[in-house]
Amino acid sequence: MNKHKNKLLIAGIILVACVLRTPLTGVGSLISQIRPELDLSHFLSGMITTIPLIAFAAVSPFVGKLSGAFGAGKTLTLSLFVLTAGIVLRSMGGSAGFFPGTAVIGIGIAVGNVLLPSIIKSAFPDKVGLLTGIYTTCIAISAGVSSGISIPLSHSNNFGWRGSLSIWVLLTLPAIIIWLPLWNYRTNEPSAGGQVSLKVLLRSPAAWSVTVYMGVQSLLFYSFVAWLPAILQSKGISPDSSGYYASLYQWAGIPASFAVPLLAAGYKDQKLLSAIISIIYAAGLILVLVSGGHTGLLGGVLLCGFCTGACLSLAMCLIGLRTKNASQAASLSGISQSFGYALAAVSPTLLGGIYDSMESWTVPLLVLIAMTVILLISGVQAGRNRTVC
Repeated sequence: MNKHKNKLLIAGIILVACVLRTPLTGVGSLISQIRPELDLSHFLSGMITTIPLIAFAAVSPFVGKLSGAFGAGKTLTLSLFVLTAGIVLRSMGGSAGFFPGTAVIGIGIAVGNVLLPSIIKSAFPDKVGLLTGIYTTCIAISAGVSSGISIPLSHSNNFGWRGSLSIWVLLTLPAIIIWLPLWNYRTNEPSAGGQVSLKVLLRSPAAWSVTVYMGVQSLLFYSFVAWLPAILQSKGISPDSSGYYASLYQWAGIPASFAVPLLAAGYKDQKLLSAIISIIYAAGLILVLVSGGHTGLLGGVLLCGFCTGACLSLAMCLIGLRTKNASQAASLSGISQSFGYALAAVSPTLLGGIYDSMESWTVPLLVLIAMTVILLISGVQAGRNRTVC
C-alpha cells in the first residue's frame, strides 16, 4: 500500500474510532430526560445500554467472515451507513423508533469494533502498540466529549435529548467520506496454515483469557456509562454536575489509552501491567462506594476512568499480540467481543433491576468490585507470552 493510502487508512481508523462510543456514552447523562418522556423503569433504562451490547454480541462473530468475503473496506463503509441510519432512527423516529434505532446503532458499531484491530494488524504489523494507542485515545476523547456536552446541548436551542443524541451524524458522515475511496481495501490474506478456526479458538486458553478480559472490562465500562450519573445523584451530586463527572470519567482514560498499548508492546508479557490496572480499578470503585463528598467521589471516578482507558486499550492490543496475522486477529476479535459483549449486556439491566428492588446502589457497586477480581485473573492469563495457536 502506498503512502497516500496509508495516510488515508490512518485517518479512516481515527474517524471510525471517534464513532465507536459517542452515540452511546451521552445516553447515561440524558437518562433523567429520557425516562419520564418514554415512561421507563430503571430496568428498562438499563436496556438502553444493553440493546447495543446484545447487537455487538450477535454481529461480532460474523464480521470476520463478511470482511473476508467482501473486503474490509466495503464491510466497514456499509457499517457506517448503518450506524448513521440508526442514529437518525433513534433520535427522529419517535418513541417507536428509539429502541430499534438503538439496536441498529449497535450493529453498525460492532463492525468497527471487530475490524479495527484486524486492519491495524494487517496494514501496520510493526506499529500495533502505537496505532492501538492512537485509536483508543480517540475513542476516549470522543466519548468524554459526548458525555460532557450531551446535557448542555439538550438545554440549548430547544435541542432536547433527541437533538443532543442526533448530533453524532456529524462524525459518521466524514468517516463515510474517508472510507469511500477505501471501498476496495482488503486486509492481507494469510495462507491456509495461518488461518484459525472457531473450533481452535474455543480450545485455546489464550483466546479464552483475552475473551474473558474483554468481557469484564466491557461489563465494567458499560455499567458505569449507564449508571454513574444516577449513582452520583443518589449521593447528592446535581444532574448537571453528574454529567460533568461522567465526562471526566471518560477523559481520565485518555493518558492510559495512549500509554498502555506502548507499554504492552514493549514487553514480552503483560501480566504485571494487567494486574496493576485491576488493583487500581478496584480501589476506584471502593472510593465511589464509600465516599459521600465531592472529593472522594471525584477521586474514585478519575481512578475508574483511568482504568477504563487502560483496560480497553490493553484488551485491543492483546488481540494483536496474541495472534500471528490479520485473519487470526479478526477471528479472535470477533469471538472475544461477541462473548465479551454478551457478558457485558447483562450488567446494566441487572444492576438497574437490583436498584429497583433495593433502592440502593450499594449492592450493584459491590458486584462491580467483585468483577475486578475476575479482571485481574483473566488479565494475568491473557498477558502471558503466547499466541492462540
